[in-house]
Amino acid sequence: MNVRLLGVLALAALAACRSLPPAELPPSPEARAALAGLNEWRARGRVAVRAPSEGFSASYDWREAGGRGVIDVRGPLGAGAARITRTAVSIAIDTGSGPPIDIPAPFSSVEAELTARLGFPLPIEPLRYWMLGVPDPAMPSEPAPDGFAQAGWTVALSGFAPVAQSPAALPSRLVLTRAGTQVRVLISTWQVGPT
Repeated sequence: MNVRLLGVLALAALAACRSLPPAELPPSPEARAALAGLNEWRARGRVAVRAPSEGFSASYDWREAGGRGVIDVRGPLGAGAARITRTAVSIAIDTGSGPPIDIPAPFSSVEAELTARLGFPLPIEPLRYWMLGVPDPAMPSEPAPDGFAQAGWTVALSGFAPVAQSPAALPSRLVLTRAGTQVRVLISTWQVGPT
């Protein structure tokens, strides 16, 4: 095959590769409010954490219903399993290694406890909104490239797609960054409504 033909093929391949438009938050305040008000959903996928002292990857299954959230996290081959259960009055963390801990509301110490138990910070309270592609309505936020900044974290969102029973498109990827820690969340399955 001659060099000219290879060049033409390479240009054709590059022309075929178009980048997707940047992710946008739900277009209207009404859509953002409707997403923030979703209280029954399930998301499954993978999470990868890169922190200054270590890295970690796992699968997760997150269920929200009636003000209660349950997140099951499992590392490769079942290692590093944890269950986090959140209600309005407490957050329980059970890693199977040591007694479960129960953090009563207000949740000022929850991130430190999660860091101690999981080995990395996890902003569990606002994250239930971030998963839906919107800031926590109870906290101040600022626009940021491809997302927003809130609670000391920058949240980049992408891969928005329609999901049955959702009032607006939901993201399939989140990247959370703060002070040397990066949490990548891939959502492979969304379900909105009773789970």
